[in-house]
Amino acid sequence: MTIDPNATPVVRPPRRIPAAMQDKVKSELQRMTTLGVITPVSEPTDWVSSMVATHKKNSEEIRLCIDPRDLNEALKRPHHPTRTVEEVAAKMDGATVFSVLDAKCSFWQIPLDYESSLLTTFSTPYGRYRYLRMPYGLCSASDVYQRTMEQIFADLPCSIIVDDILVGGRTKEEHDRYLKTVLDRIRKINMRLNPTKCRFGLEQVSYVGHVFTASGLKPDPAKVSAITDMPPPNDVTALQRFLGMVTYLAKFVPNLSDLTAPLRELTHSDIHWCWLEQHNAAFLAIKDKIANAPTLTYFDVRKPVTLTCDASKFGLGAACLQEGAPVAYASRTMSDTEQRYAQIEKELLAVVFACTKFHDYIYGKDIVVETDHQPLVTIVKKPLLSAPARLQRMLLRLQRYNITLVYKKGKELFLADTLSRAPLTTTGTETDDLQVMTLLSISDMRLEQLKKATACDSAMQQLTDVISRGWPSHINNAPPKAHPYFAFRDELVLDRGIILKGHKAIIPKSLRAEYIQILHEGHPGIEATKRRARDVVYWPSMCLDIEQSVSGCTVCNATKAHQQKEPLKSYPPPSLPWEHIGVDLFHWNGMDYLALGDSYSGWFDFASLDNTCASTVIEVLKRQFSIHGIPRIVISDNARQFDCFAFKQFAQSWGFQHTTSSPHFPQSNGLAESSVKRAKQLLEKTKRDGSDLYRNLLNIRNVPTNPQLGSPSQRLMSRRLRTTIPTPTPLLKPAIYTRVTAQLRKRQQQQKSSYDKSAKPLRPLKPGQVVRLQSPKGHDQLGIVQKHSRNPRSYIVNAQGTLYRRNRRHLLPVSEPPPEQQHSPDFYLPPQDPLPQPAIPHAPPPQPVLTRSGRISKPNPKYT
Repeated sequence: MTIDPNATPVVRPPRRIPAAMQDKVKSELQRMTTLGVITPVSEPTDWVSSMVATHKKNSEEIRLCIDPRDLNEALKRPHHPTRTVEEVAAKMDGATVFSVLDAKCSFWQIPLDYESSLLTTFSTPYGRYRYLRMPYGLCSASDVYQRTMEQIFADLPCSIIVDDILVGGRTKEEHDRYLKTVLDRIRKINMRLNPTKCRFGLEQVSYVGHVFTASGLKPDPAKVSAITDMPPPNDVTALQRFLGMVTYLAKFVPNLSDLTAPLRELTHSDIHWCWLEQHNAAFLAIKDKIANAPTLTYFDVRKPVTLTCDASKFGLGAACLQEGAPVAYASRTMSDTEQRYAQIEKELLAVVFACTKFHDYIYGKDIVVETDHQPLVTIVKKPLLSAPARLQRMLLRLQRYNITLVYKKGKELFLADTLSRAPLTTTGTETDDLQVMTLLSISDMRLEQLKKATACDSAMQQLTDVISRGWPSHINNAPPKAHPYFAFRDELVLDRGIILKGHKAIIPKSLRAEYIQILHEGHPGIEATKRRARDVVYWPSMCLDIEQSVSGCTVCNATKAHQQKEPLKSYPPPSLPWEHIGVDLFHWNGMDYLALGDSYSGWFDFASLDNTCASTVIEVLKRQFSIHGIPRIVISDNARQFDCFAFKQFAQSWGFQHTTSSPHFPQSNGLAESSVKRAKQLLEKTKRDGSDLYRNLLNIRNVPTNPQLGSPSQRLMSRRLRTTIPTPTPLLKPAIYTRVTAQLRKRQQQQKSSYDKSAKPLRPLKPGQVVRLQSPKGHDQLGIVQKHSRNPRSYIVNAQGTLYRRNRRHLLPVSEPPPEQQHSPDFYLPPQDPLPQPAIPHAPPPQPVLTRSGRISKPNPKYT
């Protein structure tokens, strides 16, 4: 075998094998290895094909083939010429007795050299193997076989007819002598014959449209029987179809208009249908003309061959053409089983029928096959395993032929269309002893359940009907419930009352919930369940249905990891020092502290607390504000010290806006969290080395952030602070830093760009949507979204009658049934904008407040 040097090698992975067939496949591989047909491969190979496993009809034995589609595109064919009728007739001159010898596993009789053997490597679940003998399916196999056979028997009185050996003699004695000579050569080269297919002492043998008989070479009546035995038309439509075929052959039929005149009168709208003797005579005369020369030409091995084929509801039709002229006709009626095939299966059956019927004409040649079923052209180009099971069986039969399937409009297939609608009454099946192993492994109970549900589903019945009748050319002409399947209509077939998309069963609507539950066994995630479903079953809204169902799984939602981070949302950089500060409480080494930090300068401070009452926290903040001024915005978490009535009154009386971060989401108050972190680090380091805490804090406040921003003290106080380090006086003089806001904005953009690389936004929630409140400690609960909070990315959620504010990251949308809600009391959210200072009463009325957990409840007088 010779490979095109410009071809790119292809390596195909091993295909799955049904569990019930795995042992049989392994045994067959071992048997073929013992016979010397294949051998294991351990070294690297450039080309690796896929394996196709089939089992023999009515037998437990299996057969292994390869799918060398990629290899065939790269192989260079030797194009060995086929013998002409004249050449064969010269060797059979005067013969009266004939015998035909058939080689058993003919291609396996041809050994491969090492380089060619490597090209036939194929993958299996048990490793790679390569053929030591020529496998079926190679595009060059027929040429190599024909050439080899002719070389072996070149000096003997026999002829090689495609894949048979023909022996003839003038007398029985001469025939027997020639036959013995040929059999001796066969024994010498150790060639094996198939005794069930060998025929001896025949009086006639057919070959490419001719019959070798004792009285000489005669035309084969079988090639025109489809025309000569065609029944007369029984209505105007059938007559118009017949006249269309005759018109197509008009250039080969002399005086056609005179012959068809009586028939054309019957097609007039003002003439009633009446088939008379003159019509029948014209019909028979036309059939005689198109079944004989010059309309019908003799086959020429040197000319290209075209097969035209078609399938109707009940018949198959085909014709063999050379240069547009007919060489042979063929038709037959489909069996009851075949009439129940899907239309695409009928069309491929017509192709198989044409190739089998005209085997002698096309074997070993490049041929063009015309079909009016465009999806079939796509299916033939795909790998074998991607085709439905019944189509696979037919495609395997076509592997021995070098065909190119082309699409042609149905109205242009005059010959095949007419022959298929007026077929001979003979029936037959184009099957051999192979049946493709289906990957659909299903119990009898489940199969019966699926069949009943399919039969009771109106959409499935519409789909069954359109598959059986054939799909229209446009989606608007298809039944409405079949529209979702139109895009992949060529993949749909019927099998045992079930609709299959390739190897995947299409599940009716009534069983989809049950199948989702089966697919979700073991509680894989949404995407994993989708992947599992795509591998074995199908229905149009499958992924959406799985997503909705699995998102309602209580077990999955209760154990689900928290959602990933969203893109960074930063506060706008302040334009003045001490304008935007964050505060937070923290505990270290048995003591409580209050930390605060300035967003503009990076200045942070902390103070120890005697207790954590709101009044103590407020007193510390007042002392800080008296030094640096009152900020415009103060951000804190939802601790009770900050979300109590006393702190609310403090904010109103001092005139600053108080904003709280999302409950359980400290990241939204990153400024305060950063201050707490720095304070703890400083306290821990100071404790370890026993140094002065406040000198350390003074030094940190003088450390420059960068040359453009300077130190926290320079941004907050516009000067460096004097320390124990000798510092020149000019450096201690006040100097206002400009462009601080621009530099802060630039840093924010850089931080956001880096942070957002691993973040994505979460979908907004709608009022009434069921969600699961995910807490850091894993104590999740169901709730219903009430509305969007004023705070960014926050929502008010009702969970068992209690209202919570939660960040979107802690709210997991689910499809679980909504929880039984208690009556939701009216609630009041603290306003986020500064309010005008009201008169503060001595005994303020109780108001609802937001607790540390984010729950809205009445205030506790202890912290007011």
